[in-house]
Amino acid sequence: MASPVQASAPLWLKVLVIVMGLLIVAGFVVIAAEIARRMSTPNAARPPASGAASGFSERIALPSGARVVSMNAVGDRLVVHVETQGGPTAAYVVDPRNGALLGTIEFPPGVAR
Repeated sequence: MASPVQASAPLWLKVLVIVMGLLIVAGFVVIAAEIARRMSTPNAARPPASGAASGFSERIALPSGARVVSMNAVGDRLVVHVETQGGPTAAYVVDPRNGALLGTIEFPPGVAR
């Protein structure tokens, strides 16, 4: 009597499926580890501010007659809206971790696009 024909996949296909399954599992493990690392240390990518234990003191010079209208947190920056008397309105971008002025954006009146 003849042996029954085996209806199984070739060996290379079985190896390929096992390797792909292991790669998927390894990918999930890496993603889970990265999420856990970021949740446990949310400020790891940010360098600590000098004197962080005692806080900081920073003076940002405004034009004479200027007044602060509002402050908004945008991402990891603080945007301070400043109006001057008769001059342009400006936005001061500040790093709240150390008080450093990162830049200013002026909005002169009457300038068309």
